[in-house]
Amino acid sequence: MRIRLDVENLLIASWATSREAVERVAPPGMQPVEVDGRHVVSIVSFRVRRGRVGRSPVLPFSQLNVRTYVNWKDEPAVLFLASRVTPGGLPGLLFGAPYRSARLRVKPGRLRAPGLGVDIRYRPRGPADPGELGRHELGIFESGDLKAIRIQRGPAQWQSAELAAPATAQVLLGYGFSPAGEPQLVHTARTSFETEPAKKLT
Repeated sequence: MRIRLDVENLLIASWATSREAVERVAPPGMQPVEVDGRHVVSIVSFRVRRGRVGRSPVLPFSQLNVRTYVNWKDEPAVLFLASRVTPGGLPGLLFGAPYRSARLRVKPGRLRAPGLGVDIRYRPRGPADPGELGRHELGIFESGDLKAIRIQRGPAQWQSAELAAPATAQVLLGYGFSPAGEPQLVHTARTSFETEPAKKLT
């Protein structure tokens, strides 16, 4: 069953971190991997405008992910540490998504998740290449067992961005990361994701 989501205001905010910090959260069998020359942890947010699961429509919702980057069987992968959604996204639990509910506000130029201690205000700077951050296809997460999805992203007009106010990202502290300095920001106004229900990782 195919799942398609049309999304807007996709933001990837990435902080440099250490190999040791990634090793602490990586399940056995996974190794930390550098992204464009450094180990990073990212907060990713977007708003789902519409979507379909098979023939059934998906209600609009907002989503925030905490993720870092690993190798699994010699393939680079995104390791999802947390996935939070507004209520419209909770039906995704039926398809194996590791969602939990949270108050999120995703709009142009701002991500706010007060219960997670996240507030990122930004403004665009101009066209940019997101590098490896925008090219990962394999996503891995823990939901009872380790599970995996493969994500195909649609066309996107990526832009770099700069902070419009100091960023807060307290959610990262709970996973042993200590974000310092300003994050690297890339965003796109609109794109799409296509995937299938999660499968057990083998």
